Amino acid sequence: MTKQIFSLDYVNLLLELLKIDTVTPMETGKPSNILKAQKLYANFALNRLGDMCKVIQHDSPSADVLNAGCIPLTVRERARQMGGSFWDSQPNLVLLFGEERSYEQTIMFNFHMDTVDQLFPVTFDNNKFVGRGAVDMKGPGVGLLAGIESALKQKPDILDHISILVQCVSGEEGGAMGVYGTKHLVQKGYFGRFNLFVEPSGGVYFDQSSTSMTARINISGKDSTDDAPHQGHNASVLLGYLAQWLMKNLSTRIEDIKGKMCLSGLHTGYMHNKVFGTGQLLINFAYVNEESGRQIKNWVEEEVEYALINFKKEFSTLFSTLLTARDAKDICHLEWIKEGLPVLKNRNFEIEQLLNKLGLQRNPDNQLDKAFTCDAMWVVRPDIYTAVYGPGNLGVNNAHAKDEYITRQEIEEFSSFIRDLLITYITLIPNKSTKEISL
Repeated sequence: MTKQIFSLDYVNLLLELLKIDTVTPMETGKPSNILKAQKLYANFALNRLGDMCKVIQHDSPSADVLNAGCIPLTVRERARQMGGSFWDSQPNLVLLFGEERSYEQTIMFNFHMDTVDQLFPVTFDNNKFVGRGAVDMKGPGVGLLAGIESALKQKPDILDHISILVQCVSGEEGGAMGVYGTKHLVQKGYFGRFNLFVEPSGGVYFDQSSTSMTARINISGKDSTDDAPHQGHNASVLLGYLAQWLMKNLSTRIEDIKGKMCLSGLHTGYMHNKVFGTGQLLINFAYVNEESGRQIKNWVEEEVEYALINFKKEFSTLFSTLLTARDAKDICHLEWIKEGLPVLKNRNFEIEQLLNKLGLQRNPDNQLDKAFTCDAMWVVRPDIYTAVYGPGNLGVNNAHAKDEYITRQEIEEFSSFIRDLLITYITLIPNKSTKEISL
C-alpha cells in the first residue's frame, strides 16, 4: 500500500489549525488569532524540514499601506475603528525553502489563513474534516506543506535548482482584497517566475480570474415611531425597492458580460415598533476585465437614478411613505466601497504544457463565468505566470457556509500534485547564479 503523503501528523496539524479562531476583523471588528495559527504552521514546517526551511518574514504591515491606491473603503474604516489592534492581528508569514534566488529561479505558493465569520464545531471522522477554513483555506494550505515535504524527501536536490516561497497571508477575506497581505508581500519582492495561488478551483486551474467591486447604498433619513410612520423616512421600504429594482434590471445584463451580481446585505434595524430612517444595502459585482468593470459601474449608477425616480412616482400616493418618496433623492447616497481593482489575465505556454502533463486542465476562455476573485490579481507581470488551483470546490464544499468541509482524499491528491509539480518544474529552470529575491 502506498504511504500517504498527508500523514497523521498533518491531520493533527490541520485539526489544531481549524480550532484556532482566525476570523478576519474585517467582518467582526475584533482582533484575530491568526498569529497563533501562523506560528503553529511555521514551527511545524521548521521541525519537519530543518535547515531546508526558514522564516524570512512574519510581521504585520504598517498603516502606511493605506496610502496606496486601490484600498477598499471598508479597510480604511475598520483600521480607523480598531487602531493598532487591527494591524497587530493581521500578520503575513513567508517561508523560504532553499537559498534566496532571483524570481526566475523561484516558485511561489500563496494561501490565506484568515476565514469568514460564523464558527462551528471542528470534527474529523477519518475521512472528512469539518470546520471553518477546512476548504478555504487551512486544509489546502496544510496539504501544500505535505506536498513540499514529500517532494524534498523524494528528490532532495530540488533546492539546488529552485527556491520555494510560501506566502501564508491575512487580509484575503472580508473584502480586504489582499491589499495588506498578498499585495504588500509582492511589492516587497516575494514572488516567482511561477506563482500558484491555492484556492478551491473545482478541478481546473485558472490563469484568468474575476475581480470584485462593491456598492454601498446608504439611507440617511430620520426615524419615527410606529404610531406615526408617516413622520419618518422608511429606509426599509426604500432599500427593499432598490434591491429588487437593481436585481431585476441588472442581473441578466451583468451575466451576459460574464459578470456576477450578489445582493449581499440589507440592514435597517431589528425593532418592530419603529420606522428606521437609516440603513444600508450592499451589492457585490464580479467582472472579468476592466472594461466590464467600468460598464457595470455605469449601469449601477444609472439604474439607481431610475429607481429613485420610479420610487417617487409609485410611493408618493401612499400616506405612510409620502415623506420617504418626496425626499428619496436627498437621503439616498451611493458610494463605491471598492472599485478599479486589477484582473488576473496571463498565459505561459511552457508552464501550461507542464500543468497539462500533470493532469490539470485549464479553465476554457469561453467559461470565464466560472472564474472567481482572489489575491492572484496582484501578481501580474509580463515575465511571470500566475495561476489558481486547489482541492475542493467553493460551492460543493460549503465554503463560507455552514458545515464547510474537505475530505482527506481531496487533500492527499492535492499534496501528490504539489510533489509532482516541484519535481517536474525544475526542468524548466535555467542555470542562473544565486541572488537575493528582490524586485
